[in-house]
Amino acid sequence: MKIELEVELTDKPGELVKCLEPISALGGNILQVIHHRSRSVGKGVTPVSIHFEVENIDVIEDIKNAIENQGVHVVKWAQEFVGFKHVVILIGHVFQKDITDTIIRLLDSGVLVNEVNAKITQKEDVSTVKLSIVGDTEQTIQEALNLCKEICQEKELFLIRS
Repeated sequence: MKIELEVELTDKPGELVKCLEPISALGGNILQVIHHRSRSVGKGVTPVSIHFEVENIDVIEDIKNAIENQGVHVVKWAQEFVGFKHVVILIGHVFQKDITDTIIRLLDSGVLVNEVNAKITQKEDVSTVKLSIVGDTEQTIQEALNLCKEICQEKELFLIRS
């Protein structure tokens, strides 16, 4: 899982280490550190973005707490799940056949539907919906793709898999 962390640090030696040490100590891999000196928020305080990844999602809260316990002001904390991604396109009367049901069934299978793009036409016309699905294993993705195939057969939709 990738994490984007933005903190406000006093611009003096050793401040950045207060953020980096807990990340490293708890198994995080630092990907990028950006000092936003042009966005200074006060006398001697600079926003800093730290991008890192962790393999074990159970340590995320521990890392955040350890950084805050160092007295560092956390401005932003964003998590991005990184796993196996697949795109499917559904063609047909997707909305008339209850797209919400389709998405919920995919979510219940253990994947994340992290993006939905649709070309909506007239009610009686065919629609096109692109779903981006993400899973933590290839097997989870394959099971979701099989489910998607079943749903499309049941709802008489055409399925395109990437």
